[in-house]
Amino acid sequence: MPPASSVVTTASSASSSDISLPSSPSPSPQHSPDPYAFSSLDEINAAPPAKKKKPRNWSGTPGSARAWPTTDEAVLLEAVAAYKEQHGRLPSRADLPAALAGRLPHISAEQAGKRLNSLRKRYDDSVRRLRRGTVPVTDDDVRVFRLSKRIWEGVPKRQHRRPRAAPHHERRPFAELEEMYPCLAAEVEAIDARCGMPGFMRTAFERIGDEQAAELEAKVKRQRLAQLKADVRRAELKSLVLRTIIAEME
Repeated sequence: MPPASSVVTTASSASSSDISLPSSPSPSPQHSPDPYAFSSLDEINAAPPAKKKKPRNWSGTPGSARAWPTTDEAVLLEAVAAYKEQHGRLPSRADLPAALAGRLPHISAEQAGKRLNSLRKRYDDSVRRLRRGTVPVTDDDVRVFRLSKRIWEGVPKRQHRRPRAAPHHERRPFAELEEMYPCLAAEVEAIDARCGMPGFMRTAFERIGDEQAAELEAKVKRQRLAQLKADVRRAELKSLVLRTIIAEME
């Protein structure tokens, strides 16, 4: 049996080792091999190239041609929302360039239309998640949702339907239309005189709707104004040439 002093010394050493911090391990002469280390340049050249990770699509949709940043989506949604508030309807794909007004020059009308369809689906999914208590998390998601709500809230999903037939309008006297749309009526008379079928264009014009007639009237006015400006510039050029020649003759 060991003496009592030896037992006390051993116990003291054990308790002291329990509460003290472990000492730093001494460097081992043998190191475990590094699986990514190469011993020579030949091994580096012979090593297989690292696999590149496929970039994650921002929209989360596989096969998408281009990942749209949130800023571009916000610009597109703001333009569509402003167009709807101004005209009372959503823009068609042909109207998108005018609605964007050059704010996304790197985006075509077809790309913008496809992205709007994707954003509409995302908005519908967000509405369903909100009903279950799931709200948008990031500020970008909240911004896109609010802009989408301005556009599609209360708008039913577009159903596949047959193309609408052209609206049929009641026939109105040519004199009445001429008073309302003088420039267009004059253009119709000029075309009617040249088409070889007298009265045909006048009769067709008498069935035109007000919306289409107003649009054509505005176009004819713009064309006439452009022609008038061109005539003025041509006359000014002729006058300048004439004055120059007369000055040379004097």
